[in-house]
Amino acid sequence: MTGSSESQMFKNSASKICITVVLFSISFFASGQSPRSPEEVDQTFVGEKRVVSNGKQSLKVCGVKHLDRCFIDLAHDQAGIWSSPFRIKSQDAIWLVPLAGATGAAFYFDTQAQSTLGFDQSRINVSHHIARFGSPYVTFGAGAGIYLLGAISKNPKLSETGRLGAEAVVNALIVAEAFKLVTNRDRPSQGTGSGGFWPQGSKRFNLDSSFPSAHAAGSWALARVIASEYPGTLSKIAAYGFATLISVARVTGGDHFSSDALVGSAFGYLIGGYVYRHHSAGANQENALMIMPDFDQKTHTYGARIEIPAAALLHPIQAVRQSLQ
Repeated sequence: MTGSSESQMFKNSASKICITVVLFSISFFASGQSPRSPEEVDQTFVGEKRVVSNGKQSLKVCGVKHLDRCFIDLAHDQAGIWSSPFRIKSQDAIWLVPLAGATGAAFYFDTQAQSTLGFDQSRINVSHHIARFGSPYVTFGAGAGIYLLGAISKNPKLSETGRLGAEAVVNALIVAEAFKLVTNRDRPSQGTGSGGFWPQGSKRFNLDSSFPSAHAAGSWALARVIASEYPGTLSKIAAYGFATLISVARVTGGDHFSSDALVGSAFGYLIGGYVYRHHSAGANQENALMIMPDFDQKTHTYGARIEIPAAALLHPIQAVRQSLQ
């Protein structure tokens, strides 16, 4: 068997494996989207401290004063996101199957769609200008800016929106970059323009590969948080309209295939929802057990503490299940 034949077989196998992994991954990440139904716990936010109805401080909240909590939240988010296959439910198939089908179709028509677009420098320039507003730096900066605006104006809801928006963007980018490394896909302007996975075999690693679109992932993660915090019709249209515009611009600008943008958008949307449900004051999920790292300044010792909200005492089994989600 010649070297070229072996290389072609590797490319075909890599493409099939990558597409299969992606379809399963979308289903896995999406499985964590099923609504949670714990008992409501009366709670409010005062500055950056979360307080429950009995007036006792429950936990520190990620922010300028508690940056350590931000890293803890990110680590917890990533553990929950990547372990989502263990929480898949049969009812999720109602929308997982159509989503997986749309992704498969996008993969199949990727090359044809790019050929249909053709080359139009004017369109590409406009698309690039639009896409800049969806870059990871801009979306993360937007979240941080909203957080600071809320903190300065003493608006807890606005502050939470920015904080969770920035957190969702970071989580989405981590997932997107992980898939970029694993799939190593050519961009439309690279190679033969067919969007092959591992086109050079295992000889070349592309740290900025095409799949999925990080711009789409970050934009949709931020949009999902904003739309969840402010569920009005106009706010949803504005948030999701912005994310859609960024995703489309990455395709019309020749930077990504349609499947890259679709999967990136799905990842961002799902991850944004995950972050909102697990960290928002209005998500009604405070009866989960919390295992928190602890440091005693007097003795200079490290340890851990378990926080058990009042509602968890009434429904212990449900609380344990939630703590694993």
